[in-house]
Amino acid sequence: MKTETMEFNEPTPNKPIDRRLIIIFGVILLLSLGSVYAWSFFTKPLMDTYHWSAMQVSAVFSLAVAGLGFSALYTGPLVSKLGSRFLMRRSSFFFVSGYIVAAIGLYLGSGIIGSIETPWVNWLSFIVLALGYGVIGGIGLGTGYVTAVSTVAGWFPDKKGFATGVIVMGFGLGALFMSKVFAPIAMKITSNNIALTFLVIAAVYAVIMAISCKYIYSPHSANNNNKVPTVGESYVHTNTTRVRLWLLCFLYSLAGLGIISLMSPLMQSVLRVDNPSLSTIELAAAGATLIAAASIGNSVGRLFWAWLSDIVGRIPAFVVLLTTSASAFIVLPYIASPLIFGILVSYTIASYGGAFGTIPSLISDLFGPKRMSSVHGLVLSGWATAGLSAPPLFGYMYDVFPEYAAVFAFYVCAGALLLATVIVLSLKGLHVRCSNQV
Repeated sequence: MKTETMEFNEPTPNKPIDRRLIIIFGVILLLSLGSVYAWSFFTKPLMDTYHWSAMQVSAVFSLAVAGLGFSALYTGPLVSKLGSRFLMRRSSFFFVSGYIVAAIGLYLGSGIIGSIETPWVNWLSFIVLALGYGVIGGIGLGTGYVTAVSTVAGWFPDKKGFATGVIVMGFGLGALFMSKVFAPIAMKITSNNIALTFLVIAAVYAVIMAISCKYIYSPHSANNNNKVPTVGESYVHTNTTRVRLWLLCFLYSLAGLGIISLMSPLMQSVLRVDNPSLSTIELAAAGATLIAAASIGNSVGRLFWAWLSDIVGRIPAFVVLLTTSASAFIVLPYIASPLIFGILVSYTIASYGGAFGTIPSLISDLFGPKRMSSVHGLVLSGWATAGLSAPPLFGYMYDVFPEYAAVFAFYVCAGALLLATVIVLSLKGLHVRCSNQV
């Protein structure tokens, strides 16, 4: 323990650490990072103000998710070497810097160097936005996500599913806070100036995350508490296990991220057919409401399915959430009611969140807590790959043939989830073997 403390260079408090504080401030940190899921709140304003296509704006979100996944791949092995607090501070720095650079990009397109109609101005503004929000911010996302999840799992080895569900629930709630509270207030304060809005967001999150990082400690003393050794901690896996976990993450992320990136436009399309008299402002408000509802579903799903997996098992929980979500996608093209449409979309996002809430515990069961962060980081690169492919693909379909884009998107999502179910079932025997006590 002393060796690790010196290596991490983390201060040791004078009194025993209350692990409940770890999870509370971990949730606050992931609440901040989870604001990335509210990107579609800015989709229409960016398209209208800067004349970018849906595919371009979706690509920024894709880069953020890709940055998250690939930085998690790099960060995973570092959690046990550099310590939780150092990595969470690094995460905060990159995340806040991403918003600042993105704001600079938007200012470049606001007329200070030329009209946004000028091609080189338009592209320069877009590239700097993508670099800031997508690349720099994405690095902060991945660094913080994998660090927070592995830290909390280390402090709660006796309640793995529930604890990781709570922490990733904070990530899901970030979109709700951003889309219904923070972003609307910031946009109102700045008179709908998106560039200035990004600077306000950066300033507020900088303060929140700096304070929260002071209460994050690496789980030195938690590693041996409430823990029963299992076969998984020393089991020698073949590479196919990691490949299957990667594919599982890629497939459910393909479905979730594709819908998240176009959630608001899809809802507006359904409402436009149901009631053509609705104004643009009313449609946008309805889209924001669906983002908020889906965010609640995402958050509750992360906690519920992870908690349920502690009771019924990881594999059964995964099978149910994947198959029921696939069924919802199959029937969505035939739904004309905006209310039912919104409920089903929210459920699919809840299942997507549930998969993210459950997979850390599944990885820990298979590989043991010491190897969890490195394998989790590897698996999250599947999320990154899905982020690079799904939103641009769905955005392209929406640009080229908007009348059929939703149907194609829903069927692609359903197929991906059914294939993911097959992969989960292939892990059943291995999971039973690795979960046995030594």
